[in-house]
Amino acid sequence: MLTRWLPLLLLSSYAAAFYPYHDGDGGKVRRFVPLDIEPRPEEGAGSVTVDIQRRRNKRDNDFTVVKSNNPNVPNAMAIDSDGSDFTYFAILEFGSSRKEMYMLIDSGSANTWVMGSNCSSNACGIHNTFGSADSTSLQTTSQTWTLSYGTGQVKGVVARDEVSFANYTVHMGFGLASSASDDFNNYPMDGILGLGRPSSDALGTSTIMEVLDQQGSLSQNIVGIHLQRASDGTRDGQLTFGGVDSSKFSGKLGYTKVINEASWEIAADDAGVDGKGVGFSGKSAIIDTGTSYVLMPTSDAQALHALIPGSAQNGEIFVVPCSSNANVFFTFSGVQYAVSPKDYVGQNLGNGCQSKIIGHQAFGPNEWILGAVFLKNVYTVFDFDNNQIGFGAKSGTGSDSSSSTSATNGTSTRTASTSSHTSSASHSSASKPSTTMATSTAGSSSSKSTAAAATSSGPSDSSPFGSSDTTPSAASHATTHIALVVFLALIMGLIL
Repeated sequence: MLTRWLPLLLLSSYAAAFYPYHDGDGGKVRRFVPLDIEPRPEEGAGSVTVDIQRRRNKRDNDFTVVKSNNPNVPNAMAIDSDGSDFTYFAILEFGSSRKEMYMLIDSGSANTWVMGSNCSSNACGIHNTFGSADSTSLQTTSQTWTLSYGTGQVKGVVARDEVSFANYTVHMGFGLASSASDDFNNYPMDGILGLGRPSSDALGTSTIMEVLDQQGSLSQNIVGIHLQRASDGTRDGQLTFGGVDSSKFSGKLGYTKVINEASWEIAADDAGVDGKGVGFSGKSAIIDTGTSYVLMPTSDAQALHALIPGSAQNGEIFVVPCSSNANVFFTFSGVQYAVSPKDYVGQNLGNGCQSKIIGHQAFGPNEWILGAVFLKNVYTVFDFDNNQIGFGAKSGTGSDSSSSTSATNGTSTRTASTSSHTSSASHSSASKPSTTMATSTAGSSSSKSTAAAATSSGPSDSSPFGSSDTTPSAASHATTHIALVVFLALIMGLIL
């Protein structure tokens, strides 16, 4: 039964969130592949239901959005969701008409772009778009860019206009897409809000956080993120600029130093189940709001699931008891952060339920990606100036609220094997047809360190708009391209 369903699940999947990877052909392309491998309702393996007490708004372009309540703290905006905990987005207003655009919140990329009104692609036709008819202040340039996504692409030109969100209105550069692949047909989003590290930007403009920092709008150069769980019905997703909302977590925030200048990657002490650690060593985790699940190399996922009673494996996919009450945890800087079974136990699959912890190596053999499955259990702070990430145990409304405990190994120092993902771009003019965002990897090692202040400063401005923006460029590193098995090969392997 299990073997029969797995190929069908993969074949019938639709993308809900993306993560970047290298395709192994030596090309410097930032790619994304779909992570939502749960079936559509018509496939007969169950469907996601939403509590009818939650407010559901139907967008003009037929995407369903579960709206969060407006925050009651300053400099914050609501984080909405698709009602299935797969994608999280916020409304930003663009241009003189303040046109609303639904933007995927992505800590894995610093690039911000929206679908343009001159885009004739199918994906643009079913989303909100933005263009000169929507704003008298819109400026466009001849600088082009191309971002590759799995089997398709998004491309366009660099533009500039005013953008309003939270209590801010800023003038900033962003990508204006002129074409988008069909990969975006199923997403309730009109663009991406990049909250990644500035060195991962490929558009040649200041990132949204750099713009806020440059104009002195932030008391601290940080963002605090609280992702809501759909089944709780709380409608309290929130993104706070320049501070934290202490009502969203209990106790103190625990910080871990970032070990990668191009991504939000931190050293991981261990992972385990119900207080029992696997005994991992030399691991690191990329903290990515744009990824739905947890991704680990298959051997790591196997070791973790071995501690969940009743679990089973088939390739990259794991099945756990639907009634599992085991709490998975991840340890950073000596503190264990629990993940509720509400978040890692998925839909029915054979005699159990699919685990949302996937055995898939996205980058190096010692790297994990922790997406919404983990982030729904913590309050997360991305600290740009001090190069650190903070986690707080989320304040809960029920007995299964998340918790954090001090790990038995304390804060002992160890060496972590890490990888450096470096983004590079060639910014083009009319004589150069496109700008391609590239992500590469290189192996290095780093000892776990405490959260020490490290204020970064970038080189001179390379913005097409001149000196109004100051843009750090990506550092040059030796790269080692990591080959990745694509989902088609996985499907064929499972069938055989």
